[in-house]
Amino acid sequence: MLNKTIVIIPSLDPDEHLKETVEGLKSFGFTRFVLVDDGSKEENKKNFPDPTDDIVVLHHEVNKGKGAGLKTAFAYIKENLKDAKYMVTVDGDGQHAPADAKKCVEALGDNENQCILGARCFSQDNVPLRSKIGNNITLFVFHKLCGIQISDTQTGLRAFPTALIPLLLNIEGERFEYETNMLLKFKQRGVEINEVPIETVYIEENHASHFRTIQDSFLVYKFILAYVLSSAISFVVDISFFAIFLKIFTKTSLTGSISIFGKEILLVQFFATACARLISSLVNYNINKHKVFDYEGENKEGKDNTLLKYYALAIPQMFVSAFAVTILVRILSIPATATFLTTLIKVCVDTIIFLVNYRVQRVWVFADKPSK
Repeated sequence: MLNKTIVIIPSLDPDEHLKETVEGLKSFGFTRFVLVDDGSKEENKKNFPDPTDDIVVLHHEVNKGKGAGLKTAFAYIKENLKDAKYMVTVDGDGQHAPADAKKCVEALGDNENQCILGARCFSQDNVPLRSKIGNNITLFVFHKLCGIQISDTQTGLRAFPTALIPLLLNIEGERFEYETNMLLKFKQRGVEINEVPIETVYIEENHASHFRTIQDSFLVYKFILAYVLSSAISFVVDISFFAIFLKIFTKTSLTGSISIFGKEILLVQFFATACARLISSLVNYNINKHKVFDYEGENKEGKDNTLLKYYALAIPQMFVSAFAVTILVRILSIPATATFLTTLIKVCVDTIIFLVNYRVQRVWVFADKPSK
């Protein structure tokens, strides 16, 4: 199995641990390697192993990021190593034990539609505080919002079948966010994500890491910020068109009112709200489909039914919000004059719906068919 496996090691300004990593992997039966020099300084290039028939070293003239390095390796394997069946990505700083890399590859078996993650234990004393905090935050986001049940979101030790290369090459991201986007896309496309426990190694407080706390954290969590921005844009569109339609309908002969949840609402306001919400929801749908969830409708068989699913979620959501606020106000006996408390309840209810809505859109509305 290992003779059909390519070890991928992207590296920037490596130290002596890189050659030690390669030799250690060789001692456990790995024979073929693709390393990517991601724009290293001249004085660090000597730490890459010498190229051989089984060790390929690819070069970026400038630093492009870990994601770009991985994609460079995937593209090379696709074009030049067509007999390879498996791949395993390993960090070159000695923090991934060769035995664990082997264990991840062996866990793949014959399943060509899965990824194996080497999962570390973050409760150990040798784990840097930055890594503990980062993983806990991402775990919460992945578990609660994305429906991805894993214990280590940041691991660089990952094994894949080469059959997934076309999908891997189409995933967005050039730096550390690529590994996050990878998991999100796997969930969306029905690729199984499984874990095997590995040794937790941090050398000198992970000093060799090139993770930029602020910039790369922003990129990693950009998919959530994009959802927030999409909702904000839709809100502005909704308010703007409500004002426009309200002005238009006020000049018509539209009169009377309608009772909703015991409240009398003028027909002018009702139709202005409905028309504005229709437009803003279409804007929100298109932004979410193409920018937030990166839905690839062209890869689905049959018709694209995401619009129907979107409204099947959005319409009940509006009534749930209104009903929940009304019930809570009555249960808590909040007087009609306490507008601040009523508004606070609505904010809490809508926030919960907002988060649930994200998860449902990701795992149902904009979920692609399983990758072939």
